[in-house]
Amino acid sequence: MGGRRTARRRWPLRAALVVLLLLLLPVPWLHVVSEDPPGTAWRLSGRLQVDGQVVDPPGRWTWLAVGRPALVGEVLRDAVIPPDRPPVDLRAESMTLRPALAEPAAAAVGLRHAGVDIPLGLLVEVYEPLIEGLPERAVITQLEGIALTDREAWERASAREPIPEAVEGEQVAVGGPEQLSFQTATSGAFVVERGEHTLPYRVVRTLDTAPQTLDARIAFAVTEVLPADWFRELSLGSSHGLMVALTTYAHVAEGDLAAGRHIAGTGGIRGDGTVVAIGGLKAKAEAARRAGADVLFFPASQELILEGFDARGMALVPVTTLAEAIEWLTGPTA
Repeated sequence: MGGRRTARRRWPLRAALVVLLLLLLPVPWLHVVSEDPPGTAWRLSGRLQVDGQVVDPPGRWTWLAVGRPALVGEVLRDAVIPPDRPPVDLRAESMTLRPALAEPAAAAVGLRHAGVDIPLGLLVEVYEPLIEGLPERAVITQLEGIALTDREAWERASAREPIPEAVEGEQVAVGGPEQLSFQTATSGAFVVERGEHTLPYRVVRTLDTAPQTLDARIAFAVTEVLPADWFRELSLGSSHGLMVALTTYAHVAEGDLAAGRHIAGTGGIRGDGTVVAIGGLKAKAEAARRAGADVLFFPASQELILEGFDARGMALVPVTTLAEAIEWLTGPTA
């Protein structure tokens, strides 16, 4: 009898522990980025795979991230008390930020800088329309009669002046000088009044895309257990583009660019190698410092953010292009 009473007393305790464990579980498709987000350093070398080959150049190479998954308990609390800044649902976010597109694109940039001939395409994604009657979210395939097949086509089509005539193989733009024409992948064509924006949307994102035959991904141990592509789609961001490109270049170039150093970095990357701004730079710099990085590459356009930052011996290197990062690693300054 005594054993049964003891078992009955233990049952509520076990149930409470199970509930507590469930409340502390992360929700992988929700991402919290606060005003003061935590920064994390992740090893990239040995985890990056390009066309099935592990990219592992000499030295230690690290990419940086901010934010964290929301916990089940936090999500339940937010359902009762709506927060000022709810977690981001990664499943509904921009295609241009998805690793399935961003990582192959960044690897292609690194390969191109190493002399590999790889053509790049372009994805133009828009959302939050400024005019009624437009789709809430769309992929733009044609602008002013020009097919947006690459960034050069995008730059010609998005020029402020109307295109008077089409180049061979392109359709003539619809509408007059005061009108703007564009076509979407799924919702057809539109002609709207020409405004101050290139496209009548609050958010316009572009991404240079790699050929579908090029596969690049960062592999974690959890992807060996969960379906890899499903897990991959639950992450978000392209701020590791610079480091994916730089690590890929270092691997293909077959030189010791790290020279025994721990190289960390953050920054988006365009097809021409231009490094673009990212979020959470200070938190990422703190994470790199905690990880013992010797070098931190970051977008030169955000240099003022790290003004006065205590690097404690870590070299802070602002760069505008991938080529500048490569030059710094191989030059006498390094």
